[in-house]
Amino acid sequence: MTQLEALWVYQTAEIELEQLERFLKNTETRKRLVKQQQVFKTNQSHLKKIEQESVLTKNSLVGITAQIERLRRQIKEKNVEILEIHESDLEDLFPEDIHEMMKECESIRAAIEANKQQLMEIIQSLEQSKADIEDTLVKMSRAKKQFDELKAAHAKELQAGRGDLRKRRQIVDQAAQQVPRELLDRYRRIKQHRPNPVAYLKNKRCQGCNMEVPSGVLQDLQSGDRIVVCENCGRILLVAPEEENG
Repeated sequence: MTQLEALWVYQTAEIELEQLERFLKNTETRKRLVKQQQVFKTNQSHLKKIEQESVLTKNSLVGITAQIERLRRQIKEKNVEILEIHESDLEDLFPEDIHEMMKECESIRAAIEANKQQLMEIIQSLEQSKADIEDTLVKMSRAKKQFDELKAAHAKELQAGRGDLRKRRQIVDQAAQQVPRELLDRYRRIKQHRPNPVAYLKNKRCQGCNMEVPSGVLQDLQSGDRIVVCENCGRILLVAPEEENG
């Protein structure tokens, strides 16, 4: 086995190991686990938003209640003034004063009614927020329960797959021992920028990037077990077995 063939065996073993690792990290259980985690976080954010809005609404409730009390005091003061008018001589009063006093009373009453309406709307909003909070807490509890169940199930999947992972890693380690250290280091440097650093050469094309290689590269590959890289993608080239037989 040539050093390039040994490197190809190493890459194949490494790919199979990575595929198994990805599979264990992306099982259906794992996907559902991530989804439930997102559901919990979404409801958690929603709950926080509701609570913040409730605080603002309660502050508005306090302000409107205080405003209603002020208006009630004003209307009482006007009632006192009206009683004083009844006790006075009507000839001493100007019609304009009476008219203005009546307008003020009507304005205060209208303001009280408007504030009462707004107060009712705030109370309804708070009741809705309370119901929303309770509903969200139920959803969060359900999502947390499902998350814990899925987490336990996924842990069992990982536990079951550890044996296969260990075997795959042993195969990769054994394959690495058959590759010269300098060549393996070069392979890993290429892998930082390109997946699958070793590519077959078929029909004069690099199978990594599908670009046709120059004739000089073909001659270098045919000259022996030397390291030749694709001028386009930088992958280490290896003549495909069928090309050699051909």
